[in-house]
Amino acid sequence: MTRPIVPPHLPTPSLLLVDDDPMPRETLSSLLTSEGFHVVTAATGEEAEQKLKAERPPFDLVITDLVMPGKSGMDVLKCALKLNPSCTVLVLTGFGSVREATEAMELGAFDFVTKPMQIDQFRNTLRRLMERRDLARERDELRARVKALTERAERLETTLGRMEILANQIAPTSAPRSDALEGLERLAALKAKGLLSDEEFDQGKKNLLSRWLG
Repeated sequence: MTRPIVPPHLPTPSLLLVDDDPMPRETLSSLLTSEGFHVVTAATGEEAEQKLKAERPPFDLVITDLVMPGKSGMDVLKCALKLNPSCTVLVLTGFGSVREATEAMELGAFDFVTKPMQIDQFRNTLRRLMERRDLARERDELRARVKALTERAERLETTLGRMEILANQIAPTSAPRSDALEGLERLAALKAKGLLSDEEFDQGKKNLLSRWLG
């Protein structure tokens, strides 16, 4: 049995499926649901835009037919990315609309699938789509961690600077560096590397300063 595209242990992605033809819409909806997606459908571009604006949190994914009466798949694409720039959009198109599909990708669509589609090809495209989303999520998490570590290091540098000011106020600047100040620097370095907790750092600082001032 083929494993689902979205493993059961991962959060269920929300997906808006837009197609004015009821048969492929219902077929794809059943397929996507069996692959682990939470699927909401829309029969027109106008209905799709209403659901895009109402969904909270916004849809993770949008799969839209490109050529539809009224609002087109291009309109749906623009609306989805305007409301949620991190939304991933896949467009469905007939063989005669490849130029429009290419234009959709230039506007931010992930890829396009030609109709009538081959199910295996469609599933492979979905797997690539999910792999890209996983990489993007990992990238965002790493960026957040780097930002947090940078801010923490900046706070430690500020703390160390205050310690040096305190040391110079207590001891003449011309005097040799004391063992206590060097100990404070070592503590700050260990904390910057994540080897000391805030509580351990504060306690060590108090012990050093008490010996220094005592």
